[in-house]
Amino acid sequence: MASPFFFVAKKEAGALRPCQDYRDLNNGTIKNRYPLPLVTDLVDKLKTAKVFTKLDLRNGYNNIRIKDGDQWKAAFKAPRGLFEPTVMFFGLTNSPATFQAFMNDILKDFIDEGWCVVYMDDILIFSDKINIHRLRTRQVLERLQENDLYLKPEKCEFEVKKTLFLGMIITPGHISMDETKLAGIKDWEAPKTVKGVRSFLGFANFYCKFIGKYAELARPLHELTKKNTKFEWTKPRDIAFNVLKAKFLQRPILQMPDDEKPFVIEADASKWATGAVLKQQGSNGELHPCGYISHAFTATERNYEIYDHELLAITNALKAWEHYLLGGAHLKLNRRQARLSLYLTQFDLRLVHVPGTKMVQSDALSRRPDLINEEDNDNEDIVMLPDKLFVNVIDTELKTMLEEALPSNEFLQMTIESLIEKGTPPIKSSLQDWRTEGNLLFYKDRIYVPNDPTLRRLIVKTIHEALPHGHPGQWNTVDQVQRDYWWPGMTKFIKSFVDGCAACQQMKVNTHPTRTPIQPIGGHKDALPFQIISMDLITDLPKIADCDSILVVVDHAATKGVIFILCHKKIDATDTAELLFQHVYKCFGLPEKIISDRDPRFAAEVFKEMGKLLGIKQMLSTTYHPQTDGETERVNQEVEIFLQFFCTKEQTKWKDLLHFAEFAHNSRTHSVTKNSPFYLTMGYHPRPLPTVFEKTTVPSVEKRVAELKKLREETSALLDIAARRVKERSGRSLDKFEKGQKVWLEGKNLSLGYPSPKLSPKREGPFEITEVLGPVTYKLKLPFQWRIHPVFHAGLLSPYKETDVHGPNFLEPPLDIIEGQEEYEVEAIIGHRPKRKNQPPKEYLVSWKGYDSSHNQWMKPAGLKHSMELYLDYKIAHNLR
Repeated sequence: MASPFFFVAKKEAGALRPCQDYRDLNNGTIKNRYPLPLVTDLVDKLKTAKVFTKLDLRNGYNNIRIKDGDQWKAAFKAPRGLFEPTVMFFGLTNSPATFQAFMNDILKDFIDEGWCVVYMDDILIFSDKINIHRLRTRQVLERLQENDLYLKPEKCEFEVKKTLFLGMIITPGHISMDETKLAGIKDWEAPKTVKGVRSFLGFANFYCKFIGKYAELARPLHELTKKNTKFEWTKPRDIAFNVLKAKFLQRPILQMPDDEKPFVIEADASKWATGAVLKQQGSNGELHPCGYISHAFTATERNYEIYDHELLAITNALKAWEHYLLGGAHLKLNRRQARLSLYLTQFDLRLVHVPGTKMVQSDALSRRPDLINEEDNDNEDIVMLPDKLFVNVIDTELKTMLEEALPSNEFLQMTIESLIEKGTPPIKSSLQDWRTEGNLLFYKDRIYVPNDPTLRRLIVKTIHEALPHGHPGQWNTVDQVQRDYWWPGMTKFIKSFVDGCAACQQMKVNTHPTRTPIQPIGGHKDALPFQIISMDLITDLPKIADCDSILVVVDHAATKGVIFILCHKKIDATDTAELLFQHVYKCFGLPEKIISDRDPRFAAEVFKEMGKLLGIKQMLSTTYHPQTDGETERVNQEVEIFLQFFCTKEQTKWKDLLHFAEFAHNSRTHSVTKNSPFYLTMGYHPRPLPTVFEKTTVPSVEKRVAELKKLREETSALLDIAARRVKERSGRSLDKFEKGQKVWLEGKNLSLGYPSPKLSPKREGPFEITEVLGPVTYKLKLPFQWRIHPVFHAGLLSPYKETDVHGPNFLEPPLDIIEGQEEYEVEAIIGHRPKRKNQPPKEYLVSWKGYDSSHNQWMKPAGLKHSMELYLDYKIAHNLR
C-alpha cells in the first residue's frame, strides 16, 4: 500500500506544503468521531474581551507521532522510492480530530476557565485587563514549552485589540468579515457555469448573517442552482450578483452578544418561512444587530394557522439563540400550542407585537425567495407521518380525561383519603395494593379507570383496533387492556365490547361448520424457541415489488411465536432454505425439526439434502391432509384476518402491514400456553403503543432466566393437555334465526370484485332476514346490484351482534351537499371490472363512509368526479390505464 505524493503552495511566498493522496487509505480507516468546535461557539466566548493574543503552532499535524508498527500504512510514493512517515501528515482522515483532541487535552484547564479557545493549530488568548492577560499568555507559553510545541513568530500577535481569527475580524465587542477575503470580491467575475454560481453562493452564505435582506438579493442566483434549470445569465441575475458584491464591500459589522444586557428579538413569519434578528443596545443607546436567522417551513408546518406560524417564528429564534436567552420564569400557553410552549417555558421573555413594516430585516428573512415553493396547495394533504404508521395512541389527552373523571368518583375519594391518612379507611380489604401518583389512582401498578362508560369504551377501542394488536379476540383483548388498566367488572365489559365489534364479526373465521378430527402434535419439555418449527405459504396476494406470498414460520413447541417472511409464489427449495437462514437462524440458530405439509417447496430433494447436511429431521404430513400441520394453518388464517382488517379497501398495502401482524400475534396471550410468545421468549411484553404511564419495575437477570425455564416447562405440559382436548372436540349445531334479524353472509362463494380473495372480508353484510323458508333456509334482503338468488342455507349465515358497551358500528352520516345535490362520501375504491390487460375498467366498486359493506356500489368513472384523488390513487396503485 502506497499513496501518491505532491506539493501545494502555502500563503508564504515560495513555501510549499507536502501532500499525499490518502483517499484509498481513508476509505478503509475507522473514523475518529471526536468533534471539532463550532466557530460560533468560540466567537461567543470573546464578548467581554478587550485585548487578544493569537498563537500559531509550527508544523501542525507533524507534532504527533504515528504508532510504531503502523508507519507502513501511510507510506507514499516519490521519485526516489517509497517513504514511510513517522509523524501524522495532512490528508489522513483522522488527522483533524486527533490533533484537536491533542490540543484540547494540553490546554484543557485554560479552555475550561473560559479565557482560551483553540481551533486546530490556532490559539487565541483574551482578557479584559492587560495585567491579567500577560499572566495568562505566560501560562500558555509555558504549557506549550513543556510539551515541546513551537510557534511561528511571524503568524503570532501579542496584546492586540484587533485580530483575524477563523475568517472574521475580532475587535472588542464586535465582529466583521475578513478584509483579505473581501478584497477578492471586487474583482470576482460573473459566473459562467452553475458550479461557479454555487462557488459564489458558498462564499456569500458563510457571511450571510452580516447582510440584511440577503435572501431577497440572492433569489435570482439561487434559482440557477435548482434542479433541471437551464443556465442563463440574465440581466436580473447580473444585477443581483453585483449588488451582493457591493453589500459585502460595505463591510457590515455585528455586535457581540452580552449576557448582562437584555436582548430584543424581532421575529416574523410569512406563508413560507420564519425570520428573526437578535438585537442589543449599543454604547450609543441604539439597537444593533447581533445575528440573523431564517427557517423554511416544512410542508406540514405550512398547514398551521397564522398564530402557529408566528409562534414558530418565536420558537425558532429562541432555539437558535437559546445559549444567550435560556433561563427564567415560565410562560404558560394554551393546549393547542402545548408542544411548542413546553420549549418556551424555559425562557424569561415578553411577547410584543410589532408590525412587519417596522421589522424590515426579520420580515425579509421570513420571505426568502429561495425558500418559496411556487405552488400554494402542494401540501394540502401533507401530514407529519404516513397513514400506515398512525395508531390510536393512548396519550396525554387520555391522561387528562382520567384526571378529570377521577375527582367525581366517590370510591376514588374514599381510597385516596385512606391512603394519605386523612380519614378512617372505609374499604374492608387491605390497601397495600393501592397507591396514588399525581391525580391518578393505581391498583397493582395498573391505572384505576372510574365508572365512566365512555372513557372505558375509549380505552378498549383504542387498544382493540390499534395496528400492533389487530382486533384480538375477547380474552386477548382483556389481557392487553388489563396490562395497564383495571376497573371492577372489566372482563365482562371488554367481552361485550368485542362481541359487538362488526369488523371482528365480518373478518374472522367462522368455526361452526363440522370439522374432521385431526391428530395434533404434543409438547416437548426441553424445546427452546424455534427449535421445532412448522412452515407454510400464504399465496396469491396482490403483487408488490416481486412479492405475492408470505412464508409463515411458527415456533411449534416452545412459545407459539411466528415469523412472517415476504417471498414470491414460485420460490424453490433453495430459496426457502435461504429465507430460513436470513430470518430464523440469525436470531434462534438452526431448528432441529421442521413440520410442513407435503409440498414441492418443502419436500424437494434439494431441501432434503440440505436438511441432512444441517442435521434437520423433516417430518412430512400425511398425503393430501395438510391439517397435520394445524398450528400453521391456524396462523395462516390469523394473518389473513389481520390484513383483511386493515387493508381490505387498500389491498396493495399488505406488505407494509406485515410486521404489525407479526407483532400482534407475538404479543397476544396464547389460549394454550396462557402466555404471549414475546413473554415466553424474552420474559417481558414489548410496548406496543406510546404511553405517558411509566412502569419502573425491572426483574433481575437471574430471576428472569428462572421464570422463563419454569414457563417453558409449564407450556410443554399445557400443549400436551391441549393435544388431548383437540381429539375430543366436536362440531356444534347450526344457528337458528328469526325474521327481521340481521345476519352476516359468508363471502366464499361471492364474486364482488375485490382484487385478492385472500384479503377480502370473510363475510358480507349485515343483511336483514325477510323470510324464514324452512328450518335451515332463509331469504335475505340483498343489494339490488348483486343479481343473485337471495335464499341461503343456515351454514352460510352467522348472527350480527351489536352491544351497548361497543355502541353502533355504522353511523350512517348525513348526505353531503355538493353542487346543490345530495351525495354520499366515498370512503375507498376497493375493486374494478372488467379485469383485462390493456383495457381500462368500466366500473369501480366503492364503499361509503359510515355504511356497511352491503351498501357497496359499482360506479362508473364519471360518478367519481368528486372523489378524483381516490380514483387516481387507485389507478396508480393497480397500474390501470
